[in-house]
Amino acid sequence: MLPNDTREIILVSPVWNDSNRLSIFGPQLAAKLKESELPIRWVVADDGSSPDEAEKISDLVNSFGTLYSNVDLVRLESRSRKGGAIYSAWDLFPDAKWLSFVDADGAISADSMIRLIQTALSEDCSGYVGIRKNSEEAPLKRDLGRSLSFRLFRLLVRLLTGLNYQDTQCGAKIILGRAYRSVASKLKERNYVFDVELLLALRCLDISCAEKAVPWKEIEGGKVRPMHDAWPMIAALWRIRRRLRSGFYYSAP
Repeated sequence: MLPNDTREIILVSPVWNDSNRLSIFGPQLAAKLKESELPIRWVVADDGSSPDEAEKISDLVNSFGTLYSNVDLVRLESRSRKGGAIYSAWDLFPDAKWLSFVDADGAISADSMIRLIQTALSEDCSGYVGIRKNSEEAPLKRDLGRSLSFRLFRLLVRLLTGLNYQDTQCGAKIILGRAYRSVASKLKERNYVFDVELLLALRCLDISCAEKAVPWKEIEGGKVRPMHDAWPMIAALWRIRRRLRSGFYYSAP
């Protein structure tokens, strides 16, 4: 287990065969982390990348250490999907006050993530959920296909779970460590809908997270493929709905 400091804010970036994107986003985030002077530990969680990619990612993390010293690499031998990689990294810090994650593709800028963390620290809240919202502050550009799939998924989340967040899937979130630990044993989903289950489990314990618009840009070659991943994501929402209706998220761990 990595040394744990209760003052630290744990920031996880899950990666899977993502050395090219990480090579661009990583130095930007490392520079912003140093500039912020916040007690943030950045953890790059390698989710079972191929041997060649794993070596590249390891070399990159070592290079980030010359820019920002408080960075670590967690290597998962087999792929556990995005949610699994994030949870595995969070679980290494059982006393951390804050837990957060940001995607390593650069869709959410390093500066935006730092500001989201600063907002959470400055207010009395259990966490903040980034939302990719079209506004002057956070302009959103998304092609028609992705825009339609986003709206449909948001509707399904509301109909099947009752969650009323504008955007459950944004790759930028921060929550209190004790809030996560109160529901960790209830979290079964590890793929792209893990965010939905996390937010729902928190809501069932009357723990709510505020929303904040963050600048976001479409990144070519994203991991989510709307047509290919639609049915697995819908199936996961039905599993979450069944657990919700059974009272699973309300019962004691």
